[in-house]
Amino acid sequence: MLYRLLIKPLLFRLNPERAHYLAFRLLGILGNVPGMTGLLRLIHSSSEQEAVTVAGLRFPNRVGLAAGFDKDAKRYRELAALGFGFIEIGTVTPLPQSGNPQPRLFRLPADHALINRMGFNNEGVEAAVRRLQKNHGKVLIGGNIGKNKVTPNQEAVNDYRKCLSALFDHVDYFVVNVSSPNTPGLRELQEKEPLQALLMDLQQLNHRLSAERQLPSRPLFLKIAPDLTNTQLDDVVEVVLNAKCAGVIATNTTIDRDGLVTTVKAVDDCGA
Repeated sequence: MLYRLLIKPLLFRLNPERAHYLAFRLLGILGNVPGMTGLLRLIHSSSEQEAVTVAGLRFPNRVGLAAGFDKDAKRYRELAALGFGFIEIGTVTPLPQSGNPQPRLFRLPADHALINRMGFNNEGVEAAVRRLQKNHGKVLIGGNIGKNKVTPNQEAVNDYRKCLSALFDHVDYFVVNVSSPNTPGLRELQEKEPLQALLMDLQQLNHRLSAERQLPSRPLFLKIAPDLTNTQLDDVVEVVLNAKCAGVIATNTTIDRDGLVTTVKAVDDCGA
C-alpha cells in the first residue's frame, strides 16, 4: 500500500535510470544501519522446505534476482537479506565500459513494462571480484559474463575466458550471455558453430581451473534470446548437451514489440 500510494508516484517523477540508482543508493544506506541487514535477514529467512537443489547447488528458495540490477556486485548482501535465494551479478565484461548513451531505459506504464538498451554498462570484472572477496560464501552468487563492445566476435572467447578465470573463486555458477540485443553483433554468437566453440572452450577452462584450484567446477548456464526460431532452438539444445552445460536461462530481452498496448509511435519515440 505504501509503495503504491507514495513511493511509486515519487519514483515515477524521475526518469527510469535515475529512479533505479536512487533505489540502489537507498538500499546501500539501509544496509549501513547497524543491525538492519541482520534484522531483514531474520524477517525474510527461508524455511528448509523452500530450499531447492539445482545443478548440485542448494538454493535457499526458488526466487532469485536476475542479472542487470546489481551489475557490479555492490548490494548483493542487502539484496540477499531481502529474501532472494540467489543474486546474479553482471553482466560483467573484462574492461569497464559506460554502455550505450542515455536515455537508454524507458517506461511503458500501460504495459507494466520497460524497454532497456543499457549495453553492458559495468565497472569491469576486477571491480566485481574485489567486492565479492568479502562474501566468503554467505550469499549464493551467479556470475553473468559477456564481452566488451569493442571486442570483435572472432576474439570474444578471450573476453569470456578472462571473466570466468577472474570470477571462478568467487561465484557459485556462471551464465554465458550471448543474447543481449544491446551489444552490436553479440547475438551472432548464438549461431551453432560459434556457440559450440565458445561453450566447449569455457567448459575446458572451467574443469582446468577446478583441478588447479582444488575447487568444484562451476555449473555453466547459457542465457538465450526469446526471439530464436525453432531451428535455432534445436541447435542451441544440441550445443548445450554437447558442451555438458548445466542448463539454459530463458530468456534475455526481446526485440519483439508486438502485442503492446503502448502505441507504435510511443515505442518509436523511445528509440528502441
